[in-house]
Amino acid sequence: MTAAAALAALSGVLLVGPASAAPAPSGPAPLSEAAAVDLLPMAAAAAGSALAGEWFDPATSRLMIGTWDPATVDAIGALGATPVLRTRPRLDPAALQRTLDERAAAGGLPPEVADYGVDEATQHLDVALAGPRTPAVDALLAGIDPAALQVRTGAGGPAHHADMSGGDTIKSGYEKCTLGFNARAGRQDWILTAGHCTRGNPDWQSEDGVPIGSGAKSASADLDAGAIPVTDPSWTPQPAVGATTVHGSREAPVGSTVCLTGATSGRVCGQITGRNRSVNFDGQMQNGMGVASLCSREGDSGGPYITPAGQAQGIHSGGGDDGGCASYFTPVGPALRAFGLTLDTA
Repeated sequence: MTAAAALAALSGVLLVGPASAAPAPSGPAPLSEAAAVDLLPMAAAAAGSALAGEWFDPATSRLMIGTWDPATVDAIGALGATPVLRTRPRLDPAALQRTLDERAAAGGLPPEVADYGVDEATQHLDVALAGPRTPAVDALLAGIDPAALQVRTGAGGPAHHADMSGGDTIKSGYEKCTLGFNARAGRQDWILTAGHCTRGNPDWQSEDGVPIGSGAKSASADLDAGAIPVTDPSWTPQPAVGATTVHGSREAPVGSTVCLTGATSGRVCGQITGRNRSVNFDGQMQNGMGVASLCSREGDSGGPYITPAGQAQGIHSGGGDDGGCASYFTPVGPALRAFGLTLDTA
């Protein structure tokens, strides 16, 4: 048995089509990440209610679509995605995540819990710990089927990345953060940034003191998104992140390359490693977050996450203080909807 076959057996999956980097002629052809983003909605729809995970495999350049139903395999493969048929008893990790969300809302999270969410590839509820597995963690997980869990230690404790000193893109008093995406509502231009930046800080200006606007808004406490109206006529918002033009906001699958541009870190890139994570920022829960394997620092808060093909993914919220450099972002869609904004694109 090959290593890939052994892993598939342990995971309870059947890879329908090639499982290695050397595809069989009849298997789905490799895809660019941009093509995988385009294909994702159709491939997920082909799985329908049997959908059991969606992710991009950078080793084989394939869009992987998990399914519990053998009858959907051909339709998924015909679109150009690689179907992954789950062969173990059906799990519902999203329901388990909702259970933890309810427990966290009722009694808070143990400080050892960094974040948790569904692992798309394994379809387990993945719980990342920033400390040991304590009795408090065990109490949080009580009654959850161990077969549906994967608990990891060694994660960094998440912390918001606003900064009180140093050079940044935008500032309000002593608060310094990063300009995210440009957006608009009617004829009014807005800037998206992090909500923990705008809370209590209505007036913003550039790093060199040019006013941007007054009357910044913040979303609800569980959505780390803020919006700043651009009221100074000296600004001409552009649909760009550095040299990357913003073309849209199609959600990229887990495994895709994403880049953050932060005022402190500059442009740093990695892979999206999770979506819809529930994150514990010093006791303040943030739900529905994305996480990427890239390094970020204080002052990057509000910075834009974008794919190399120009698809906006989110705005930076914070990172875990660990060697793996996990960084968290609020998805751009919910951030825009919170303020009734439309993303500026070219």
